[in-house]
Amino acid sequence: MGTTSVIYRIILLLHIAAAIVGFGGVIAHGTYNAKAFAAKAGEALTLLRTTKAVTNIAYNAVNGVLVLGIVLIALSDGSWSFAAPWVSAAFVIWFILVGVMHGLIRPASRGLLERAEALDPESSMSEDGEVMALAKKLALGEGLFQLFLVVALVVMVWGPASWN
Repeated sequence: MGTTSVIYRIILLLHIAAAIVGFGGVIAHGTYNAKAFAAKAGEALTLLRTTKAVTNIAYNAVNGVLVLGIVLIALSDGSWSFAAPWVSAAFVIWFILVGVMHGLIRPASRGLLERAEALDPESSMSEDGEVMALAKKLALGEGLFQLFLVVALVVMVWGPASWN
């Protein structure tokens, strides 16, 4: 097929769209949580439930990035190779991003939601010790996610031209 075929370009478009929806959704997650930390538990609960619904879509889109990337390499007729260093780097970075998502961000988010459900709706989220411990774990996860996302962008922009 090659990189100039219509099907390749459609898959590339879907790959980029999945990256925007997936990674953008996870990054926006931090803004919603910051609002939740500053709110009373009842208000935070609404924000955290909404964030959970939105980020479930984002997590699925992040998974789509990998699948669509594999399809792009397969359709490229040798323009891209699984053996190319930038492709290998992209896979490693993707697995790190997903590991951070599932190892830090999701568990902390789930814990915050559970904590907001357990608190008195009028109590302050920021005054609860357990909430603050979860907030630190979430901040670490989101910071690592953003750092590795920048690394992924560098690899995707400069990799094909430099490491092929």
